[in-house]
Formats: sequence, C-alpha cells, structure tokens
Amino acid sequence: MKYLSNPDFITKDCADGLALVYPELVQTLPDSFNGRILLSSTITPNRVNLIVSSGGGGGPFSNAFAASPDLADAVVNGNICTAPSAYDIYEAVKKINSPHGYLLMYNNFMGDWLNNDLALELIETEGYKGCLIPICDDCLSVPEDAPRSERTGLIGILYAVKIAAASARTGASLKEIAGLIEHVNQRMSSVMVTFDFEKKLTMLGEGISGEPARLIYEDQFTLEAAARLAYDVLYKDLEPEKNEKIYILINRNQYTLYEDAFILSKHLYGYSQTKTPIHQMSVGYYDRMSESYGFSVTMLCADARIDPFMRKRCFTESFIV
Repeated sequence: MKYLSNPDFITKDCADGLALVYPELVQTLPDSFNGRILLSSTITPNRVNLIVSSGGGGGPFSNAFAASPDLADAVVNGNICTAPSAYDIYEAVKKINSPHGYLLMYNNFMGDWLNNDLALELIETEGYKGCLIPICDDCLSVPEDAPRSERTGLIGILYAVKIAAASARTGASLKEIAGLIEHVNQRMSSVMVTFDFEKKLTMLGEGISGEPARLIYEDQFTLEAAARLAYDVLYKDLEPEKNEKIYILINRNQYTLYEDAFILSKHLYGYSQTKTPIHQMSVGYYDRMSESYGFSVTMLCADARIDPFMRKRCFTESFIV
C-alpha cells in the first residue's frame, strides 16, 4: 500500500484531523506518548469507562476509531503493522481519571494482548481498576474443536463496544459489564468471505494476516450464494435459541463496492426467513481489515440480557452501528 503522508505519523495525524473536523464527537490528547489517542468529546469519570485499542497487521486504522459519546470513551490505535502502545492506553486512563474502573477491549491477537496486559499493570500501579476484554468472534480462525477463547477477532468488537458502552451508561459495575461482554463473546461469531474473480471462487475464513481460507467453493460465485454460506456457518456455530434476536453486522473489505454490501444484506435477510429471521442489520466500511474483495459478516444472538443494549443506533464520524 502507498501513502502520501508520513507512515510514521499517519495514525496521529488522522486522529488530529478527526478531532478538528468533528469536535462534537472526539478530541485528542496531544501530549500523550504517541499522540494516537482519540477521546470522546465528553469525558465522564463518574462511571466505568471503555478504552478500545487496535492496530497491527490489518493496517493503522480500525474499529479503534469508534470514539463518540455513544461508543468508546477512548480509542488507541497502533501504527502501520504495529500494535497499540501500552503507554497510550495508560495515558488515556490517567486523563479520564475514573475511580469506577476501565474495560480494556481489543481483538484477540498476541500484540494487542501484550500491550493491554502491560497497560493494565501500569494503571494498577496508579490505583486504578481495570479488566482485560479480548474479543474472540472469528469462528474459522481456529479448528472446530478449539476453545472459543482461542479465536481471534474480526469486526464483532463493534457490537461488544456498543453493548459495553450502553451498559456503562446505566451505572453498571466493572464486574457486571465484564460479565456481560463475556456472555456476548459466547453468543457472537464472525466469518470472513472473500472472492477470487480470476478463478471464480468464494472463500470463507481467510485471515487478515494472509492465512489461507478454511472453506473454498468453486460453484458458489454469487452474492446470493455467499450470503447463504456465511449465514449457515454462523448459524451452525451459534445455534440461536427461540428467545434470541439475531443482529447482523456486515463490514465491506477494501475493494468491495458499496452496492454489493447492501445487496449481500438483502440476500442474508431473505435467506434468514428459512431459519431464524434477522431482527436488525448494520452495513458499512467499519474496518480496513482485508485488502480483498469481500466482507466480514457478524452474527449476534441477543437474549434478554443483551438485547436492551442493542436497540439504539450509534454514530461515529463515518459509520452507524
């Protein structure tokens, strides 16, 4: 990938620009360790706060820019092919200065875990409470018999952020919110769907760092077929119960047409009527996870514990979830 801006400062400069354009949503912390912190426009130390971090192999920008009064209280990105800095997370905690505790949320990759774990040690030395929340929604990232906790994360983290933020605003404790998101981890799965136009292949389970697809289909090269394949994989993994509502989140990859994402949503909705109808969908370019043509599709099965926190649409500078 080519950049006109300096790759060493691209994340910081983007955060600065976002805060200048949308001051009603976000602000920066200019004197922080790397300058890559984006804070909600409203700092609320009177409750549990949510800090999301992301970065590394997928590129410099990610769901970590989901900062807004409705979503994360602070976000921290890594730079290009670089995990987020523990010291940036630490400085965000000190700036917010909440005695109620912090949820440190990240996709379940080693670099992100290491930096969040170090950040937790740093904030605890200052007397703050914290809890690590890895999101493990990529259902094809590990063998079928592997524990769910060993899965890596895709775009489902946005649903987890939305739910955690809504719960925090009710005054829930750190322990209560952490338990809720652990439950979300059990009832949420994602799958990456990519297309090979030269060979006319539809592939499921390609990794964001170049891992080969787990499932390859030679005779399913349509959006309608892709919708069916994705829905079936997620449905089998989660086995929705009668009391659960199904929410779907579609993230289009870097080279995917805007129109195709919504056409996929139409096919997903239609196919779901044969099993468990979809209750609500969100579609967008949430994360540049893959330089390919395709989508990540997330299914959340929301029971009475989860559903109240999913009802409100949340906005950032570039997407709705």
